[in-house]
Amino acid sequence: MDTHAPERDTAAATNPAAGPTPASGRVDLYAGIHKALRLFMSHTLARVGSTDPGSEAEVAGTLDLLERLLALCELHLKDENTFVHPALEAARAGSAARIAGEHEHHGEAIADLRDLAGLVRDSAGTARAAAHARLYRALALFVADNFQHMQVEETAHNAVLWAHYGDDELLAIEQAIVASIPPAAMTEALHWFLPALNAPERAAMLGGMRQGMPPEAYDAVLGIAQRTLAPEAHAALLRTLGVPAAP
Repeated sequence: MDTHAPERDTAAATNPAAGPTPASGRVDLYAGIHKALRLFMSHTLARVGSTDPGSEAEVAGTLDLLERLLALCELHLKDENTFVHPALEAARAGSAARIAGEHEHHGEAIADLRDLAGLVRDSAGTARAAAHARLYRALALFVADNFQHMQVEETAHNAVLWAHYGDDELLAIEQAIVASIPPAAMTEALHWFLPALNAPERAAMLGGMRQGMPPEAYDAVLGIAQRTLAPEAHAALLRTLGVPAAP
């Protein structure tokens, strides 16, 4: 997928998870980003698995995609550690302990995946094929572990957050997270948020973004939507937003 960057104002104005989610009726700090990460992880795992280790171009493109995924995962870990876990611990001591420990493990796994990616990049022939197979299996385990991890956050962690904080307080946490995200990382995330969300979630997100973004930055986000959505989904989004389709 393309990653043409929108204006810097995008990061400051964007709140991808703002507002109550239809499923819970509450502000959910995890729902949107976890959908994006699940899509990014699944796509990358499939890409690694289908890459021909004998093709320099395929290997280079796949390893670039993998690094982009790992960078976003690292940022997500940092955001949760910095902004969400303190709120959990303030509400109920020890409630973040299990997931904090898993975050340490995930950081180590990310480093291991980078090492394996380097081995693939620096080897050739049968050695590269063997390294590539190791990378694929390690990434599969990383993805499986993260899927289970995210389920705990969306259930146990949300139960604590919803019991102790109002939606305005949760939105303030979300806004602090968004304000801390570098523009390039926000652009990367949007490439996965938009296709990962369902149509009502997507329209609500972009409708909210339109309220707080300069027109140029908003147009850049619409450009990401056009590049990442199927034509019918993109057309439906524009109709819902009341945005005229390009001639």
